[in-house]
Amino acid sequence: MRGSLFLSLVFLLGCIGGGGGGGSSVSTTSIDPLASYMWHLKDTGTSYVNGNTPVAGKNINLGAVHETATGQGVKIVVSDGRVDLDHPELDDNADLSLSKDYRLASPYFGTPGSSDNLDSHGTAVAGLALGKKGNLFGGFGVAPDATLVGYNYLESDQAASKTYDQATLSGSPGIFNYSYGYANCSVSAGAGFTYAMLLRSGVVGNDHTYVTAAGNDYTGALSECGGSPSTSFFGNSNLDQINTYPYVIVVGATTSQGLSADYSTPGSNVWVSAPGGDTDIGLMVADVVGCSTGSSPGATIQFDTSDSASNPQCSFFSEGTGTSYAAPIVTGAIAVLREVNPDLSWRDIKHILAETAVKIDPTASATTHPTGANLGGHTYQQGWVTNAASYSFHPWYGLGQINLSAAKALAENPDFDLFQLKTTDTMTDALSYSTGTVNLGIPDNSSVGRSSSINVSAHHLVIEHVQVSVNITHPFPGDLGLELTSPSGTTTKLMNINNNMLGTNLANVLFGANGFYGERSRGNWTLKVIDGAALDTGTLVSWSISIVGNRGADLADITSPSPASGFARAGANLTWTASPSGDVARYEICIATTSLQASGCIDSDWRPVRSGVSLTLNSYVYRGLLASLTSGVSYTAKIRAIDTSENESSVVTTSWTHP
Repeated sequence: MRGSLFLSLVFLLGCIGGGGGGGSSVSTTSIDPLASYMWHLKDTGTSYVNGNTPVAGKNINLGAVHETATGQGVKIVVSDGRVDLDHPELDDNADLSLSKDYRLASPYFGTPGSSDNLDSHGTAVAGLALGKKGNLFGGFGVAPDATLVGYNYLESDQAASKTYDQATLSGSPGIFNYSYGYANCSVSAGAGFTYAMLLRSGVVGNDHTYVTAAGNDYTGALSECGGSPSTSFFGNSNLDQINTYPYVIVVGATTSQGLSADYSTPGSNVWVSAPGGDTDIGLMVADVVGCSTGSSPGATIQFDTSDSASNPQCSFFSEGTGTSYAAPIVTGAIAVLREVNPDLSWRDIKHILAETAVKIDPTASATTHPTGANLGGHTYQQGWVTNAASYSFHPWYGLGQINLSAAKALAENPDFDLFQLKTTDTMTDALSYSTGTVNLGIPDNSSVGRSSSINVSAHHLVIEHVQVSVNITHPFPGDLGLELTSPSGTTTKLMNINNNMLGTNLANVLFGANGFYGERSRGNWTLKVIDGAALDTGTLVSWSISIVGNRGADLADITSPSPASGFARAGANLTWTASPSGDVARYEICIATTSLQASGCIDSDWRPVRSGVSLTLNSYVYRGLLASLTSGVSYTAKIRAIDTSENESSVVTTSWTHP
């Protein structure tokens, strides 16, 4: 089943039929009447409400987590359509003072309601993340004592200002759940680079975490993008361009049988997976109260359509499916991790999820094209690939399905000796490694393809995320496949051939890649472009690569380089004398107002200079946002030298009042 409910450009990524507080004591037992149907959390030993039986061990392994952690004190923002804050499963946890309805005037505070009495999507999402436990009603969520903040974004006009606002939360860190997205049959216009940098500011400066659904477009009709309803496309979660950035945790969906859901959109940018259900066994989700509202009118079994002791006033729905519902399960899990260790950064959280993920469906191997549009000598879609750092990745499952018990244990006692928090965040165009214009013709209908390489020489990072930007001219880019190979020899498919996406050309289109997690960045990276169908030809004009990573601990060289000297402002530039060390790969500079520098430079404030001994003074990055230098303001800049093993020199400082 695929999501098909459109709201402006944005659609919900779930199928559920047609469509103040938070603090309480830890729940050590559950007597909620629907608890035995929460198969996605733990083995219950019972059949589902429709009589079908889940396979044991294919859940998120809740185990005894709720005996000591339930998300208490952590805020979860569900930005969706209506979120029924009065639902008996949600009212104890809801914070009306922070909730918003974007149909109202700024600052938008108000109940995230709806004029559509069938709109139950946001309510279902919220219940999966933090439905109350031990209240003698319904089931319960992954983080049943977290605080719910509801945003009704989807029923608004989705103006840019509202899109930006729904990534913010006043007063404290939040975990944001976005169970919506764009149809994966064309490259999304999205909110662009500005929105991506706002997310970056959120995770860097405010300790926010952003979780989104991969999509429900494993395959679909091109009519979703205005094309022919008789033609199918084959989705790629990268085509929603915001989801190619490392600041968003992209979640795929699995079934009660431990397989990828047949609707779940694959992609090299999927981070982890979680249960999303299917037509055999769905998820038990909160529904708008009333048997003539919410999902009940479109339901197919009596449990969902009739008032009963176990489902009073049809307050729950048993047929929920979609990556919409996989995402809030991960969101709730992150809330549990944040409760047991509030000091975790967004990067720590991603690492914990990756480190403890389960290689579900371990025999999943390479697959052929769904309609047989294969190419001789070419693998259509990869199965599990284990990289040089021993992490396994699959485009359906990401780094695996989350294991909450193991993740909680690691969060409580993190051992990040191999994950030192020194990082270089290169998610801006100026810091990418680029081929420049190469204009390489792509062989037509050939698995040989066209390859091009980039040498990453100035960074030797342990990889956390890779982002590739491609510029390709082609009248029908739906023919094309893209493969990226790391210096360690690991190959990840960024796009599958013959996907039938709409549009012409790939003009600076982004692809995120998580299959290189833990490998080293330095060396030759090779992009291969394959044209999988005859008649149309194209050209690889240029491409670039950006890498987020950390220093790691297994360095061949542990000797710090000597610092630069003579660091000073000279007119419109900062200048310095090169370090005398012979293995310096780059310099890194942090600029902020003198008053802000008192709080120090964090990792993402440092900007690399790969060559030369000067930097033009025109702007700086502070806590994730680009800022301009202002006349009459006092600034302080710091410089450090970084060698080829990512060792840092001591810091040299200079200050000035900007002319």
